[in-house]
Amino acid sequence: MINVRIEGLDALKAKLAGKARQIPFAASRALNATAQKVAEAMPAEIERAIDKPTPFTKRGVRVLKYANKANLSATVGFMAAQAKYMLLQIAGGVRHPGSGGLRLPGAIKVNEFGNIPKGLIAQLLAVANNERKLGKVKARRVQISNKVELFYGDPTDQGGKKYPRGIYKRVVQNGRHILIPLIVFPSTPAKYKPRFDFQRKAAAIVAAEWPRQFDAALADALRTAR
Repeated sequence: MINVRIEGLDALKAKLAGKARQIPFAASRALNATAQKVAEAMPAEIERAIDKPTPFTKRGVRVLKYANKANLSATVGFMAAQAKYMLLQIAGGVRHPGSGGLRLPGAIKVNEFGNIPKGLIAQLLAVANNERKLGKVKARRVQISNKVELFYGDPTDQGGKKYPRGIYKRVVQNGRHILIPLIVFPSTPAKYKPRFDFQRKAAAIVAAEWPRQFDAALADALRTAR
């Protein structure tokens, strides 16, 4: 939570006399304008803090609650969908895999945001289950030969190395058949360290914006007061 204070409020009320009722109105407008500035600045701040954030992530910050004269409080935060994963980037923590495990890319080409291309897992599973073949265009896009044989499952551990459940391609190296992971689904929790200091970045914007937003809102309120 970030609090703002109107310095010299009692003196200001005394100076304005009968127009002091305009102060809460001006304060609510200034709070909302400041909150909007925080929300507008966050896409660029996310870009600086997070490696290759998606457009969906960058547009996730909104003014979630606006202030009014009776309640001088505005809330800026992430929308529910983005908040589910951005909380780990802000506060750190542990992400526990669901029943399907985590989804981690291996020897495939990810998209421009570092993510597994949409729909690829289902396509590779269909290929591994001999339900379809991987098209040439798609194969080139994810840098997988459409001639290789795919395997899906939990491989037998080899040489003391534990292989997680996943989608693998079978290749021959030095006369031996080996599995190369394309996408794996480990069931171990993923640990995150804080990377995006939302509170500090928002506080800096509030400190810069609030005084001028309040001054402008109060001047406008006094000018239009009846």
